Amino acid sequence: MQPSKVGSLLASETSLQPVIEKARLINALSKLCFDFLPPGLARLVRAITFNSRLTDRQLVLLAASPAAAAKLKLLSEALLTYLLQHGAQVNSVSVRVQPGAGPDNVTAARQSRRLSRTALNSLQALHRQLPDSPARTALKNLLDHQLAPAKAGAEKN
Repeated sequence: MQPSKVGSLLASETSLQPVIEKARLINALSKLCFDFLPPGLARLVRAITFNSRLTDRQLVLLAASPAAAAKLKLLSEALLTYLLQHGAQVNSVSVRVQPGAGPDNVTAARQSRRLSRTALNSLQALHRQLPDSPARTALKNLLDHQLAPAKAGAEKN
């Protein structure tokens, strides 16, 4: 693969070489992290910096949510071991949280789940049998929520 014009220009500028090397290092460490982490977690994490002081070579990872950060912190020792086994010169892994840092803000994306027709029929039968109570009201709200979009979609057609 031929280097791009921008790549050639950057490679020829000697003052940018330390920055380019650091970017390549972060990219390589990021790929190793992606290979190690479960796919669902990997898409919520990215490497943002690598501090290479003499005493501490710290990889800083950015998590898209507090839950992803907590899981990542649990895996950080195993991740560090994995990085070392693959030749990375890292002494520690630090995790920071920045909501919305993941691709397309996956923390905000939620899919609506639909109950099957059999489940809806069973819940409707249960609703008819229950006496007036908070449980019956909650079940009615669930059924209304499940049936409303289907009715709206049927009316449009």
